[in-house]
Amino acid sequence: MASFVWDRKTDEAYLEPYEYGAQEQFSREARQVLRRLKDHYSKRNRTFTRDEESVEKAVWLLQVDGLEALGDALFMTDEKKHRIASRLFRDAVETLDMSAYFVLGGKDAERDLDKWYENEVVPHRRFREFVKKAHGNESAENLTSLYGDLSKYTHRTYKAIGTSYILGRNDLLVYDGFRESDTLVLPHIISFSYALIAALIKRFIDIAERTRQIDKQEIDRIWRESLEEETVPRRFGIAPGQILRGPPMEISLDEE
Repeated sequence: MASFVWDRKTDEAYLEPYEYGAQEQFSREARQVLRRLKDHYSKRNRTFTRDEESVEKAVWLLQVDGLEALGDALFMTDEKKHRIASRLFRDAVETLDMSAYFVLGGKDAERDLDKWYENEVVPHRRFREFVKKAHGNESAENLTSLYGDLSKYTHRTYKAIGTSYILGRNDLLVYDGFRESDTLVLPHIISFSYALIAALIKRFIDIAERTRQIDKQEIDRIWRESLEEETVPRRFGIAPGQILRGPPMEISLDEE
């Protein structure tokens, strides 16, 4: 993959956010991947009727919805609207996991699919319970941890709210949204968001393949046609030609 952001860990991206060139390359590539995925799903437009209650229809609807959520999250991150983008991350995970559950979850999933068509909420824990039975405690715990972390942005915990604030002089909070300029937005949360979107796009493709919505040949074509040939090199690090930086500088804003 061209941009190294595709394989970047979110915690590392948060701590070292100044890889602007690589992030811009990732955004270009991600837009192409999402556009081609959308073109692929559009082939089944006008396929399902209103009253049909098949698993194929449910999976297509859910994955199209998840695809749109990822596209919106990428657009909002490009615009430095990280508050809105962060609310979409759990939404994308829930929607994709539900589509996988309906295909892979057996009799329990069949009963829950009937409830879903009756407009009942099928909670994400149903998928987590399936993962625990099918793949063991470790996989279920990893999924629970991911879901819990993303839920903090949905429910706006103190730390999640705090990503919109800069610590100014005398530890006074400075909100990044009171000015029209986006220069106050800390780059850390933007870098983090790009790395998370990369992971979620790859997760989407994996689930789409497992649920037989797309085959490997088509996936390979999408990657091949979407990724740029040259990789924007890293600026910061310990490799030759990179800059080794010290600990993050404390940010202080003077009152105007």
